[in-house]
This record gives sequence, structure tokens and C-alpha cells, in this order.
Amino acid sequence: FTSSEGYLILVGRTNRENDRLSVAVARGNDLWFHVGQGYAGSHVVIRLPRGKTASLESLLDAGTLAHYFSKARNTPRCEVIYTQAKNVRKPKGLPPGRVTTTGTKTVRVDREEDRLRRLLDSAAGAMGRS
Repeated sequence: FTSSEGYLILVGRTNRENDRLSVAVARGNDLWFHVGQGYAGSHVVIRLPRGKTASLESLLDAGTLAHYFSKARNTPRCEVIYTQAKNVRKPKGLPPGRVTTTGTKTVRVDREEDRLRRLLDSAAGAMGRS
């Protein structure tokens, strides 16, 4: 997926993909997202160039994808936690898809159909170009 700023947004679709995305693919400065309030869902990462930060629009884009690819999908609003990828750990013994985080912040995400459609279309367009 592509954020409004043009940043790549990656989404894990299974527990094993979530593990790989969170501990092997994500780089320290990238931002990691997950729907909050105890809901199960995909791990989402905004790929950021070194020294760059994401705008509120990009945070909302990633939060929208975390909301959409979660068990909270049908709620009109949810909280999404995020942190730098360097703050995400996979301690030995945790089941697939489970991680621990530090330094999290929260963004509240309203279901915005236009934003979601733009994001989903950004992935469809990328697949069409492959």
C-alpha cells in the first residue's frame, strides 16, 4: 500500500507474516502499528527513510489499514497503537503473531471509506504494474 506521502505501507496477513514483518523486515526507524483494545489484527509497518518522520495523514493511513485488517473492522472507530519498529520485540516462547512493544503512542482512527478505498486501490495499482 502507499501512504498519502508516498511511503510504502506493509501489512502482515497471517501470524507468521506478522512475525516476519515485525522482526525481520521492519527497520529501526520504520513505524509499527496494531489495532488496540485487545482486538486481534495484522501488524502494519510504514517504511520510512532514515531521518524522516510520518505526517498525521500517513499515521492515519497506516491506522486505517490496521483497523481494516483486524477483528475491529466493523467498528466505526478504534484506537491503534504505534511505535518505532526498534521498540518491537519477539521474546522466545511467544506464539506466532505475538510481540511485545515499548514506547507506544495511540492514534484514534475513524472508518473513512474514501481513505480506505484510496489505500486499497494503491495496492491494486501496484499489483497491476508488477
